[in-house]
Amino acid sequence: MKKYLSLTAILCLISISIMAQDDNKVTAKKSSIELYGFIRSEYYYDSYKGLNAAQDNFYLFPLYKGEDAEGNDLNHQGIHGFTAMATRFGFNITGPEVLGAKSSANFETDFAGIVSEYPEVLRLRKAYVKLDWEKSSLLIGQTWHPLWNGSGAFYPQVGGLNTGSPYNPFNRSPQIDFDYKPGTKTTLSLTALYEQQYATPGFYDVPNTNCKNLAKRNAGIPELVAGLYYNDNGISLGIAGQFNAIKPIDVTEGTDGKFQSDELNTSYAVMSYAGYKKDKWFFLVKELVGQNLSNMLMIGGYGVKSYDERTGGMTYTNYTTSTTLVNVVYGTQKQLGLFVGLSTNFGTKDPLYNFDGAAKTKGLMPTMKQAWRIAPYYAYNYKNLRFVAEYEIDSADYGIGTFDFSDGLYDDTVNAINHRILLMLTYNF
Repeated sequence: MKKYLSLTAILCLISISIMAQDDNKVTAKKSSIELYGFIRSEYYYDSYKGLNAAQDNFYLFPLYKGEDAEGNDLNHQGIHGFTAMATRFGFNITGPEVLGAKSSANFETDFAGIVSEYPEVLRLRKAYVKLDWEKSSLLIGQTWHPLWNGSGAFYPQVGGLNTGSPYNPFNRSPQIDFDYKPGTKTTLSLTALYEQQYATPGFYDVPNTNCKNLAKRNAGIPELVAGLYYNDNGISLGIAGQFNAIKPIDVTEGTDGKFQSDELNTSYAVMSYAGYKKDKWFFLVKELVGQNLSNMLMIGGYGVKSYDERTGGMTYTNYTTSTTLVNVVYGTQKQLGLFVGLSTNFGTKDPLYNFDGAAKTKGLMPTMKQAWRIAPYYAYNYKNLRFVAEYEIDSADYGIGTFDFSDGLYDDTVNAINHRILLMLTYNF
């Protein structure tokens, strides 16, 4: 009873304090809030186990693990799944004029959570505030990476949850984005980003610490992207350049003890695309050439090119990869779509350091030489319902045999192929 009375007294004091401040507080004008989202359920079958997230729902490529004692491919086994974890909802918020600009905000979440261990937990997808002036706009918060969709929402239209990854950059990050329109059809975009869920791995070994994005946080330099886009009558063209810097490790240890490390690894990327979206047609062709793109869920990474035994200090070199995709969709109520993607790994710019017969590398399958995907699908849309049937074939060439320190790749390859069948039903609201 005493606990109950104490709680009641505290609540009363808080209420009195709030009422006392009513005359002094600044009250924002009312905002309009629009709820949106969908309930999504999907069944999938894979003939070859792969590198994935969300319990195989987000499939990247077949994962080669070698052969058993009888020469059978260890991962050439079928796997099934049925899930509703991709269910999503969000809020579009429209507010009053701020600093002469139209103000808006967006918040979005889904149930992908910690996508490997706890995929039923809510997670933050997007959360940002945007100010729109006549010729410019400012966005602050977390949303899609500018290399993902360019301008005009030109990202792959497919059936699977992977949305064309790893052939299209897949990344949502905290960012500050400033757009300026010198004309009615062109937009110049400048973005500074930090890493969150999609992070570049480092050589850190810090137990009980959230070190997933430590390499980016310790660098102290945001990722920078500059883009120029053209949109007119359903046609969209774009080109963008990216610069990134990470600190793969901050403390090294050598024969003379421990030392601070200020060595950064810097990388660059260039993206271009052409798209068309009008009436019943959607078309997208996109090319990206870059270094160390693992934070985009794309193959590649970086490695150690020199090592100081006295201090343990290291310098780094990047893997360079090229990715091309073509995506065509026709129809409205009944849709036919096709996605084709190709990634090629050209190896490291400089030779890797030989640590007693081994190299030190980080990234997303940095020694994979090539991967490709072909994915046709059929979709039927009826009012709020959308049904999709998709067949996806994924191929990946893994390095085997002798490792070549001159370019960070293997002399020979082994191929792994997966056949995926996806059936998906979505209710949009």
